Amino acid sequence: MRVNVGSLRPVVACLLAGFLVVGAAQPAAAAPRRAEQWYLDELRIDQVHKISTGRGVVVAVVDSGVEATHPDLRGQVLAGGRSYGASGDGRADEDGHGTHMAGIIAAKSGGRDGVDGIAPGAKILPIKLRKGTGTNSAAAVAAGIRMAVDGGAKVINLSIGAPGFASPAEQSAIKYALDHDVVVVAGAGNTAKGHVAVGNPANTPGVIAVTGTTKGGRFWSGSVQGPEAVVAAPGDSVYNVTNEEGYGWGDGTSDSSAIVSALAALIRAKYPELNAPSVINRIIRTARDAGPAGRDPQYGFGVIDPMKALTANVPAVTANPLLDPAAATEPGPARTGGADEEFDVTQHGDRGGPTDQQVMVVGIGIAVVLVLLLGLVVFLIWNRRRYRREAARAGDIPDEVLDRAPPGGYPPPGADYAPPSGYPPPPNYGPPSGYGPPPGGPPPGYGPPSGYGPPSGYGPPSGYGPPPGYGPPGGSPPAPPRER
Repeated sequence: MRVNVGSLRPVVACLLAGFLVVGAAQPAAAAPRRAEQWYLDELRIDQVHKISTGRGVVVAVVDSGVEATHPDLRGQVLAGGRSYGASGDGRADEDGHGTHMAGIIAAKSGGRDGVDGIAPGAKILPIKLRKGTGTNSAAAVAAGIRMAVDGGAKVINLSIGAPGFASPAEQSAIKYALDHDVVVVAGAGNTAKGHVAVGNPANTPGVIAVTGTTKGGRFWSGSVQGPEAVVAAPGDSVYNVTNEEGYGWGDGTSDSSAIVSALAALIRAKYPELNAPSVINRIIRTARDAGPAGRDPQYGFGVIDPMKALTANVPAVTANPLLDPAAATEPGPARTGGADEEFDVTQHGDRGGPTDQQVMVVGIGIAVVLVLLLGLVVFLIWNRRRYRREAARAGDIPDEVLDRAPPGGYPPPGADYAPPSGYPPPPNYGPPSGYGPPPGGPPPGYGPPSGYGPPSGYGPPSGYGPPPGYGPPGGSPPAPPRER
C-alpha cells in the first residue's frame, strides 16, 4: 500500500500541536524554590491536594500584616483590619513575619518558580497587630482575635507568643472564638527567644499548642516543650514567601503553627459539617505517635499526618477534647502505626467542587480536543482544495491525449498478416497472390470417412418434392410454363 506522505503532514502538525499544549500545561517538575520546601514532601501535600485544598475556608493570620501584592499571594488575601488602633486594613507588612505565615498556609505559585501553600484554596484574613517591627500588646491581640471571628474566619493562626499566661482580655477573646466554632492554633515558643516553657496564648486551654520538628520528624531543638503541647509539625528551615516580594527560610514554632492552621483549613473544607471540636479531635487522633507512648511534652499527641487526618474514620465529638479530655474519641487505626488505609480520591474531594488538579486536567483535555478539531478542519479544507486543483489540471488535458483514437479507424493489416488461430479472417482478406492448391492434389486419404453414408431410414420427408421450377443444380433451368 502506498501512503501519500504529503497528505499526512497537516495531521502530524495537529497532533504535535496537541502534544505541545499538553506539555505546556504541565507545571515545572523541579522548580528550585519548590525543591526547598522539604516539608511539603514529608507531609505528602501533593497527594493531599487531590483530596482537599482548603477551598472556601477563611484563615485569619493575626500577626504583623500580610503583603497582599506578593506574586504568590495575589488573590489570596482579603482586606482584614488593624487591631492596634490605626485605620486601614491588614494588607501591609513592614516586618515580613505575617506574610511568611500567610504563604505557608495559602500561597499559590505565581510563576514558574514560586512556592506552594498547604491550603492554596483557602483565603487569608490579615489582622495587623502593630506597625513596623515592634512588640504586640495584649490589647491588640485580644482585639485582633475578636476581629478575626467577626470577619468570618473559621481558623485563627496565632504565630505569636510571650512568657507567662494570657491576659484576661486575651483569654476572653479566645473563649469568644471557641464559642463561635473557630479553631485556634498557636506556636508553643522558641528557645532562641529565651522561652523555656510553652507560652501564651498557646498555653490557654482549648488552643492547639504546636511544637516544632526537623526533617524526618525528629523533635527540633529550638522548640520549647511542656505538658501543654498538643501536636508537632515542621519548624526547622521552612521555606516560603517574605515581604517585598521575596522568599526565605523560617525557623520556629510560628511556622509549625501555620502548618497546623492550614491542616485545619483542609479538614474544614473536606468536612464542612464538622464543628471545631471535631476538627481538633481529628487532628490529634490521627497524629503519628512519636517519643514516649501517648501524649508527651515534646510531640504532644504526635506529629501531624494530613493524609490520615483527611481520610481516617474518626467519629465527631460535641466538646473540645482539649477542654474536656473525656470527650475525645478513642484513637483509631490511624494511630496504630499501620499502613495507610485505602481511599478513593473521588470520595474525598473538597465538598465545594472539583479540586484544582481536576480543573487543570479538564482544561488540558478541552484544549487538546479543540486543537485536534481545528487541525481536522484545516486538513479537510486543505484536502478539498488539493482535490479541486488536481481536478482542474485534469480538465485542461485535451481529449485526444486521453483517448488517442485516430480519425477514420485503423488501417487494414499488411499482406503478411494472419489472424490468430480460431479467429475469422478480417474483411477483404484472401490468400496471398499466386497461392493455389498444393501440387499433386489433396493428401493421401483425404476425403470423407470410409463407409460413411446417411443414417438408416433417412430420406426426404413424405410428400416432399422440389418446389415448382426447381431442378438439380448444374442443369438447365426449367422452361417457364406455357400460357393456355
